[in-house]
Amino acid sequence: MHSAFRRAFMAAVIAAAAILVPTGPASAGIWQLTDGFEPSTNPASRWTFTANGGCSGPVFGSASNTPRTGSGMAAMSAFTKGDWCALGRTINLTPVSVHPGARCTAGVYTDLWGEWAQFNLEVIDPDTWTYIALKSITQDWVHGWELQTVSWTAQRSDVVLRFAVVQREPYWHAAEIDLDDVVVQCAY
Repeated sequence: MHSAFRRAFMAAVIAAAAILVPTGPASAGIWQLTDGFEPSTNPASRWTFTANGGCSGPVFGSASNTPRTGSGMAAMSAFTKGDWCALGRTINLTPVSVHPGARCTAGVYTDLWGEWAQFNLEVIDPDTWTYIALKSITQDWVHGWELQTVSWTAQRSDVVLRFAVVQREPYWHAAEIDLDDVVVQCAY
């Protein structure tokens, strides 16, 4: 009877320990950056515009569309074959210096439209100017907000996040992109 009591007591202690002791690494966490291009935050102070050929933009506000959320968004256009323009900024992925190998994802809502339009979501190594991650989509005459994402395993804490619109053919209508609700998130 005494050993039955001991076994029951030990089972209760083990069950309590399993409930009270957390599992997994104590340092696990999520880091996040958001940017909705809201006018009150002065997005032009964070984002750099680059153009190759005939482009317009960036317009911060609601120039050609209604923002997906809030009152801010970014818009830009590329006009003839081979023209492209981009909006980019350097981001410091804070946890990566302590947790190399963090899994990161960048996302942005896009409304890509026009004839022969292409959009690139790019994560770039600022030292070599090579892609760390790239997502490219094409559309013709489609309207509507869609979430575009790209993921990578972070080996460096500073990256360039860039959004590019490209005109693929010499047609009458520009390739246009509206951008809203940027999120960069790293799990470590």
